[in-house]
Amino acid sequence: MRATAVTAVVCATVLTGLVVRANEKPSDTYQQAMKDLGAANAKLRADVTAIEKDGAYPDYNPIDADVAKLRASFTVALQFWQEKKVDDAVAKTQAVMKYVDDLETARKEKNYDSLMTAAAEIGKSCGGCHTAHREKLPDGSYEIK
Repeated sequence: MRATAVTAVVCATVLTGLVVRANEKPSDTYQQAMKDLGAANAKLRADVTAIEKDGAYPDYNPIDADVAKLRASFTVALQFWQEKKVDDAVAKTQAVMKYVDDLETARKEKNYDSLMTAAAEIGKSCGGCHTAHREKLPDGSYEIK
């Protein structure tokens, strides 16, 4: 009887440990990077809209600041997922960082089509990783799955 009780306590402890380890609050740095990404993506959308409205002679320069903010935030995200050894999140982050590079190149070359493609791909990239790796809590905050 005592062995059964000890076994049950050990199993419960291990399972609780796995649940606690599986879901965790992301670091403050990571949370700030995600907030910065949201703001940078919104700014990018506004800048792209302005470029569309400017017609033949748009000002591509505001994209520089967007690129810098996106790159910095995705670099934090990449480091976070590499440390956690979550291969699909690492791959997704590396892929979107390629679009940030494409966005920068398009801005420098004033290549409207490439800029629009890169901006669209960056905008679409967040949802897949969020769906796969975060969980909304009852209080409205998030944990990493």
